[in-house]
Amino acid sequence: MDKVDVRFPQPSKAPAANLPKNAGERADALVELMDRLSAHLARETEAVMRHCTSAELARLAREKQPMMLVYEEVSRLLRVDREGMAALPDETKARLREATRALYEASAANAEALRRNSAAQKILVDTVVGAINRARQVTTVAYGTAPVPPRATYVTPTHGPSTSATLNTRL
Repeated sequence: MDKVDVRFPQPSKAPAANLPKNAGERADALVELMDRLSAHLARETEAVMRHCTSAELARLAREKQPMMLVYEEVSRLLRVDREGMAALPDETKARLREATRALYEASAANAEALRRNSAAQKILVDTVVGAINRARQVTTVAYGTAPVPPRATYVTPTHGPSTSATLNTRL
């Protein structure tokens, strides 16, 4: 770790944020960023529909996070600059509207794919749990031809292989 002399403060060595300086630059940057986010959400939706591994979905989420942070900051800067926003050319405003519409549609498709995937997983889990519960209610020995003596009834063990179940959460 570098030692810092607090008696003589020095300017920070970290580069300044490379954010757009005026409303026109912000609008152009926002349109480009919304296009990238829309494409990324489409890739994520396609990955969910292909039933990709959770590692791949986590990688896509990690890639999306920095874009979302920049999107929030640039859109905030553009919203607070009311005069600059009002002075934007009609063509730029139209591009912003179109990019916003495309991002909304990509987000809606992504949310629907995630909702359907979640519903399918719930059905699968409910089916497995129901089958396990029905199997536990059986009062006879699963294997063997001899009848069970009347006084000896089968009791479900409280531990061991018959009480454990493995569930594959990947669809």
